[in-house]
Amino acid sequence: MAFADRKWRWCLVVSLALLSGWPSLTAQRARRSRAIRVVIDVDYAPYSFQSSEGKLQGIVIDQWILWEKKTGIRAEVHALQWAEALDDMRAGEFDVIENIFETPERRKYLDFTAPYTTVKASIFFRNEISGITGIASLKGFPVGAKAGDQHIQRLKEAGVTTIIVFESYDDIVEAAKQRKINVFVADEPAALYRLNKAHIASEFRRSAPIFHDQLRRAVRKGDVETMAVLTSGFLAIDRNELTKIDEKWFGTSINDYSRYLVWAGYVAVAALLLIAVLAAWNRTLRRRILQRTAALRESEERFRQIAENIREVFWLTSFDSARTLYVSPAYEELYGQSPESLYWDPRSFFEALHPEDRIRVAEAMHKNGELGFEVEYRVVRSDGSVRWIRDRGFPIRDEAERVYRYAGIAEDITEWKRAADALKEAEDRVRLIIDTIPAMVWSLRPDGVLDFVNQRWLDYVGVSFEEALQGPMRALHTDDVSRTLCRWRDDNASGQPSQDEVRLRRADGEYRWFLIRTVPLTDEDGKIVKWYGTSTDIEDRKRAEEKLARSEHQLVEAQSTAHVGSWEWDVRANVGTWSEEYCRLFGLRPSDTFPDEALSLIHPDDRDRVLKTADRAMNRREPYEIDYRIVRKDGSERVVHSIANVSRDETGAPIRFFGATQDVTDLKRAEADLNITTEQMRALSVRLRSTREEEGIRIAREIHDEVGATLTSLRWEVEGIKKKLSEPGKVLPAADVNEKVATTLDLIDTLISEIRRIASDLRPVVLDVLGVKEAIEWQAQEFQARTGISVHCDSIGTGPADLNPEHATAVFRIFQEALTNTLRHAQATRVDVTMEEEAGAYVLKIRDNGRGITEQEKARPSSLGLLGMRERAGLIGGEVDVAGVSLQGTTVTVRLPIAAACSEKDRDSTRRAHV
Repeated sequence: MAFADRKWRWCLVVSLALLSGWPSLTAQRARRSRAIRVVIDVDYAPYSFQSSEGKLQGIVIDQWILWEKKTGIRAEVHALQWAEALDDMRAGEFDVIENIFETPERRKYLDFTAPYTTVKASIFFRNEISGITGIASLKGFPVGAKAGDQHIQRLKEAGVTTIIVFESYDDIVEAAKQRKINVFVADEPAALYRLNKAHIASEFRRSAPIFHDQLRRAVRKGDVETMAVLTSGFLAIDRNELTKIDEKWFGTSINDYSRYLVWAGYVAVAALLLIAVLAAWNRTLRRRILQRTAALRESEERFRQIAENIREVFWLTSFDSARTLYVSPAYEELYGQSPESLYWDPRSFFEALHPEDRIRVAEAMHKNGELGFEVEYRVVRSDGSVRWIRDRGFPIRDEAERVYRYAGIAEDITEWKRAADALKEAEDRVRLIIDTIPAMVWSLRPDGVLDFVNQRWLDYVGVSFEEALQGPMRALHTDDVSRTLCRWRDDNASGQPSQDEVRLRRADGEYRWFLIRTVPLTDEDGKIVKWYGTSTDIEDRKRAEEKLARSEHQLVEAQSTAHVGSWEWDVRANVGTWSEEYCRLFGLRPSDTFPDEALSLIHPDDRDRVLKTADRAMNRREPYEIDYRIVRKDGSERVVHSIANVSRDETGAPIRFFGATQDVTDLKRAEADLNITTEQMRALSVRLRSTREEEGIRIAREIHDEVGATLTSLRWEVEGIKKKLSEPGKVLPAADVNEKVATTLDLIDTLISEIRRIASDLRPVVLDVLGVKEAIEWQAQEFQARTGISVHCDSIGTGPADLNPEHATAVFRIFQEALTNTLRHAQATRVDVTMEEEAGAYVLKIRDNGRGITEQEKARPSSLGLLGMRERAGLIGGEVDVAGVSLQGTTVTVRLPIAAACSEKDRDSTRRAHV
């Protein structure tokens, strides 16, 4: 259906072109004046190929001759090898390509005509090869294919990896004729033509078609004009003309079966008679054949899978001609040659053998040919390496017990041979070592009987060989006997190697510590045959280890207490060690690389200075001492103090660095905090002096301006009264006297108010009379009236107890400073004040809704108001906390223990209540 649709689509294109007047007569003449360049496969008989004289001929050649006659356009036909033809067509060298199959990849750069014939592709293989039923059964076979053929990609997709590519079908058939290749995949018409021409068609069978493809013609992508001319020309050729061309090259008509009808009638009559007699027997025979064929194919497939997945090489040859029929893929890895080399020339096997082994191998194979053979030989591979091979061959016989094939398995025994040689060499070396080794060597039977000791044992214990065998436990310390016997029983039961430390008595009576190691020797069944052991004197090591352990423990404790880590760096080898405390200090692991890991943790701003200091110490031959920062892997930053010295050789060259590093972060921070605090205290002191001066000036000004003015006015009034009263004989009217007295009283009242106001500024009377709670509420009202900022006071519960005067004054002044800071910096519109008793403490909170104080502002040295509040609180045993949230406000919290802050009156009241 697809063919028909495409054919009618191109017919429609041509019809529309003719109806629309295209191409015009002028265009037709122009087209006839030029030629269409056509490229075809030079080796695709019977469609296109060269004769023995080199003349191009075939079905498509004759078809293009007819096309020229129908269209009047000259066709320049060029014949190339198929891969080259595809490349040139893709490069735009030709207008049309012939004999091509349509694939998704080719559709990217070609437009295809409708198909004009169907071509089948099959597997061709020699008659003696069995088991090839489809593309899946080709795995492991060297398979021939033509270059540029799409079958190559299909074979790879099916898992066939051993593909031998030939330039042409002639090359494939020639290789098959010379027995260099036994299996190939090709299009049936071309393959059958070449096999018959080479007179070897009877030597090959072919499988059922594995691919079905349709031959087409193609033009360059988008070349609509050429496609239209091409299609219209071939549609103009009569079908009978095409049939004659096919009969010319195939020998008989492909589509006309009328000549066979008469003969078919005669044959049918004879067949009916035979069918009547043999139908039952044929049905039974066919069923058996199909069953056996299926079983044979399954067996061969299973055998092939096993042979191709084992590490050993399986091979199969014919007995008479020694031709290689099959060799598994492992041959290439083992022998260093491709399996195809054996198919082409069996002598390549002997060429791979070591020259010294060739004659011996040939004689072994020839001498024991009909009985089978086993031989070991060396193979020299192409890379020069030598491998040892064990090859086993066995004959395959037919029903008459005649050998007709030979099969075998070859395995690599190089490692086994090396192990055997190494074992013999090791045994000789062990014998020599045992006689000269300074350690004690001995062996025990599984029943505990000592059967061998070396000379070192005899010299240490001071006994003869016979005495040593009779009393193996005599040298063991009495405290170790019971434990040693228990361990021996456990080791004998588990069959595992072990080691222990025991004390052995020397010939002079001294006991020394020995490390005892035992290893079992087992047979093939895993049964222990003998125990071997060594005893090594470790007395000096034990003493040194104990001393070293004590020293190391003391050093670790000292370093941990002082936060000091030690380190050592071998300059020449660029390796070093560091203590546990050093690792904890830098946040490293003991397995990290020294010094690279430590250097990488130095702060980037300090790294260059540290390296220059170390280089200067090496060059000047002097120790160094330096402070620098490190950034540990968890991101924390620490400050360390490092002291180091350099050890040198006799020429003065540095050998190693050794030193100690201490964590001084807290010390540095304390120093920094102390410096900041000192600066702040100095600034606070200056501010207090300045404030005191300013306050004195303010009070003096107010007394001068307010109180002084009022007193002056009062003096004037009193002097006026005195002057009136001192005039002789003059009596003042009562109304004047009363007016003067009233004015004087008003001045006195004003003076009293001014004095009270000044005194209140210095210390509010309400603080002494009513207490801190009322004083704070009064100050809040005053602040609200003066600034317009809303202040809300709240005392939670019954309110805290009254504070003594010292503590009340400090709390009140802190409250005043907090309100002052709110006015100056907070940009607030509301202040909430709470007073409460919480967990035995007086707590005052001043919270505004301003912009919120930042951490930088709190830490700023110029924040003397905050520092003053903290100092006031600290002097009375309390604390002040200032916290800010951006755009939400600032909270000042004053916390003061009530037990230390209550007034003496409160404490007396409490005591009387208890009484």
